[in-house]
Amino acid sequence: MIELHKNEEKRGFLSIVLGIYVVLVGVGLPIVIRDRYFDILVAKYYYYCICTILMVILVLGYFATVRARQTILYFKEFSFSDFLKRFTVADYAAIIFLIVAILSTLTSDYLYESFWGNEGRFSGLFLIIWYVASYFCVSRFWKFKNWYIDIMLIAGMLVCLFGITDYFQLDIFHFKVIMNPDQWLIFTSTIGNINTYTAYVGIVAAIATVLFATDKNNISMIWHYLCMVISFFAIIMGVSDNAYLSLGALFGFLPLYLFGSKIGIRKYVIILATFFSVIQFINLINFYFKDMVIGIDSIFVLIANSGISMILTLFLWVLIIFWYLWDYVKKTPNREYGNLFRYFWLIILLSVSIIILYIIYDCNLQGNIGKYGNIGNYLVFDDDWGTNRGYIWRNAIERFSKFSLWKKMVGFGPETFGILLMYQTKGNPYNLIFDSAHNEYLHFLLTIGIVGLFSYLVFIFACIKKCFDFKKKNSYIIAIAFGLICYSIQAFVNLNLPIVTPIYWLLLAMGSSKFINN
Repeated sequence: MIELHKNEEKRGFLSIVLGIYVVLVGVGLPIVIRDRYFDILVAKYYYYCICTILMVILVLGYFATVRARQTILYFKEFSFSDFLKRFTVADYAAIIFLIVAILSTLTSDYLYESFWGNEGRFSGLFLIIWYVASYFCVSRFWKFKNWYIDIMLIAGMLVCLFGITDYFQLDIFHFKVIMNPDQWLIFTSTIGNINTYTAYVGIVAAIATVLFATDKNNISMIWHYLCMVISFFAIIMGVSDNAYLSLGALFGFLPLYLFGSKIGIRKYVIILATFFSVIQFINLINFYFKDMVIGIDSIFVLIANSGISMILTLFLWVLIIFWYLWDYVKKTPNREYGNLFRYFWLIILLSVSIIILYIIYDCNLQGNIGKYGNIGNYLVFDDDWGTNRGYIWRNAIERFSKFSLWKKMVGFGPETFGILLMYQTKGNPYNLIFDSAHNEYLHFLLTIGIVGLFSYLVFIFACIKKCFDFKKKNSYIIAIAFGLICYSIQAFVNLNLPIVTPIYWLLLAMGSSKFINN
């Protein structure tokens, strides 16, 4: 129905409705809370569903009333071939993803549970329907404006600052006073579980970092730099290992975008220097306020305590200062390098990847874990790896291998993972109930099958590619792309929850918007 209304109407009713929706989800969802952490998943789930259902009703109502005549005319002159031409690769993938989820639900042994997702984390067919509906509505009828991203960053800063105060165990809003003390350290801010929190902060950090790196206006640059610094503090103080993946994706892929110019390279050096400075500062906080803070026992500590880290941080800042002074004295203009340094960085990425794969091989198949010190513990994939993720993944793959061909194609039913593994993991040595794979893609493989997972991956890749089509036109779209990339990478060890995942789907739709201000 994209041709049913004229361009000026995009700024009218539909634009207003979708603009309000984007704010309600992008700003409201991260900070909305009802009864502390006791019903945080349910509260955010209902909030998102209500906002999305009302938005869809208003959009459909608009075409059924105000645009009724044009809608009837459209269907009278309907051409299936013309209809299909209007869809992008991402659109097709989203539709297939939804169709597979429907088929998976209808053929599931647990139709009710598959539809509502009540035996898991509510990510059943019902929620998937609204994810896909919101994608099409936002991508079709919302008009992109940069300020939407900035107000989402404001909400992100509130979440981050609250999380930082939790690291100092201040509990300023008394969310934890009647909680079990054993759970104090695994819940934080207005997001809840620390893994979910760092997934959200990873998105915020990526967006802020890219905007700082591409800003030309000094005021915007200062604002985005401040957001970047706060998000760096927040993601490290979140004390969740999935932060490594988000930050690794950000620092690993960002040069492929920035290294086309001298300014881009210099901004990347500033970002690196800032990040290492944050690590050093947190290390000082942990030393001088060790009785007040949660503390960190991770790779970040190893980095901070190494002499090389301090030397590298000082070197980077000295390099930046001399670089700016040289350009000021010599008045040297910005230089464009094309793809030269991008290719160079790509070679580095490939080399590092090969080294990491060799170390994984050496630790797991050759048993030489001792050669790599404490880092080796992160690279040995046994049942205990990743807080029992190794155990979950092994059992999940074993269960999937026993599926019929149909079940392998469309899965056992959305959000039925816990039912699937209930008996297989009964009496497990960890005394836990596993209702999620703690790997979004493996979770989808079992619940919506190979076809569902493949369509989901195509959808993500297509949306990110769409964002990069605007790399020379709108840096805010590129910031969205990196937010999507960081979430997608950390999803290998995290859950799909209606707490942060709706933000992810919103960004997918925003990046795919057909009405982007260039």
